[in-house]
Amino acid sequence: MQKLSRTSACLRFFRRGQLFLALAGLMILPGTASSVWAQPADLDLASDPGEIHSLSRWVIPQQIRGWVGVQGRERERPMTVTPGNRFLKLLGAHASWYMSSRRSVGMTPNQVRKVQALLVKTRDRLIRLDGEDLELVQRFEAGAVAPRVDVARLGQLNEKIGSVEGEEAQIFVQALARFQKLLLPVQKREGQAASRTALPDMSVDLSGAIFLTDRILSIRWNRLENAMGAKDKKPGEQYAKAFREGRSALWSRGIRMTVGDKKAMDLLSRPWVDLTALSALEKKNGPVEAKFWEGFIDTLGKLNPPAGF
Repeated sequence: MQKLSRTSACLRFFRRGQLFLALAGLMILPGTASSVWAQPADLDLASDPGEIHSLSRWVIPQQIRGWVGVQGRERERPMTVTPGNRFLKLLGAHASWYMSSRRSVGMTPNQVRKVQALLVKTRDRLIRLDGEDLELVQRFEAGAVAPRVDVARLGQLNEKIGSVEGEEAQIFVQALARFQKLLLPVQKREGQAASRTALPDMSVDLSGAIFLTDRILSIRWNRLENAMGAKDKKPGEQYAKAFREGRSALWSRGIRMTVGDKKAMDLLSRPWVDLTALSALEKKNGPVEAKFWEGFIDTLGKLNPPAGF
């Protein structure tokens, strides 16, 4: 999701699906992209007739796994729709690498205390935001498979998700920068040297956002057929065209989003993270993820049954 940043977004690894943890879209520089949707402040989460039914029946996130067409490691693991745990695992991995007894220059007791305090503080700040994010994602996904899609409301939810995930990403990047400042010059040089020989991620897993949205499009098409079939009608060519073109665009943008996520993960998995390069990369990744989710919402609206059905 610029935004279900779907971080990407998403270091959204990764945006509602991702989802990625790739960096949630626009997570490094939240708010830099303009939006066609209403502002988050306009969103009234309590005023949705039928929401209880929708939530109880259609919340998608972690229950679905291993559908035909899901690729690589996505077949073995449930989808991850919020970035908090992935951010914290990355921070923990960096701390563990530098604290290892195999390092030529180990951390001093004072460094260890400061790192531990930083990790705890970061975790505690992310818990609240990740909980808020998950609730918003569940509302988004319930709305995406409701009898009729409220495009404006989904846009508002998407905007709010992007805001929350952007804040989570900022906390993560700030913590990573503070961690690097705690290192001694000799420790920094060791990490930089190890980073120069680090291998890239060679898996071919596509972003989970692709599979999530593809499934929801299938649900929407079934809803459309059922609604029209109840009156002995079938979806016309305009619906078929909207489905085909929307699905094709999602896959095209999703593949581009995956490539960007992989590059971000390559940077984040090195012992020494080049934060300048990471920020520059996310300036490119963010707009791709934003287009992905905005295109998804637009397609859902085009698959609503005609008025009166």
